[in-house]
Amino acid sequence: MTSPVFRSDVTEYPHASGLTVFARVPFCRDRFHYKPGEHIVFGGPSTHGKTSLAFDLLEWIVTPDFQAYLAVSKPSDPVTLQRGVELNFRIVPDWPPAPKLQEMMGGTKPSGFLVWPPFGDLHADMQRCADVTERLLMDRYTAGASRKNKGGILVMDDTMVKAKIMGLDKPMVTILAMAGAMKLGIWIFVQKPTDSGRTTTWGYEQATHLFFTKGGDERMLRRYVEILGENGPAAKKVIPTLEHYQFLYVHKVEGWMCIVDAKP
Repeated sequence: MTSPVFRSDVTEYPHASGLTVFARVPFCRDRFHYKPGEHIVFGGPSTHGKTSLAFDLLEWIVTPDFQAYLAVSKPSDPVTLQRGVELNFRIVPDWPPAPKLQEMMGGTKPSGFLVWPPFGDLHADMQRCADVTERLLMDRYTAGASRKNKGGILVMDDTMVKAKIMGLDKPMVTILAMAGAMKLGIWIFVQKPTDSGRTTTWGYEQATHLFFTKGGDERMLRRYVEILGENGPAAKKVIPTLEHYQFLYVHKVEGWMCIVDAKP
């Protein structure tokens, strides 16, 4: 089946697998229903659009009263910087951030934060970033235990780096296991469903929403089959047929599946 020409009036069309393909914006705006405390896994190789999809979803979820906290762990990330600015995220080098006078005076709060430590020292960068990210995780977990907390979303891009290189596997697993009741969701990003720390295993088990993009080897597909249970065989057939930047979406609780199209 050939890919359709992108048109503003095309919001959905059938896929050869029998699933429905939804255009990106209509899916994120109308079809994706996120509840505070739910976890999400984005699975697939690097450069396949996982971060872009996450921001497309966040655009319709975050508000100044329900914020996202994206922990950045690389020196340069043009997509994160551009989309973060577009969504009114405040860029901070440390956590907790220093309060801004305009916010203290009742001004508009940001919809989220890009927690972005400085980079440039090979010997210190990872440890500095690990320390800042751990403070973020601990702070949001502590806030989540408060009855006054409104929850939020922790976006753990480059999850494997955070889990294995930065040694943050334990706090992320703790949040995956405990934070749902506190309305604190964690979004994790997995290049391979194996050898990425316990966060990967717990993430797939605890997540409500799963997004898979094309790529990887037969071992990866077998792992997806195990993760998705009765939906696994169908996913194994669909994932290799996806176009670049398309995603297979699975609501793990309801079992609903569809394909989220690439951006035009």
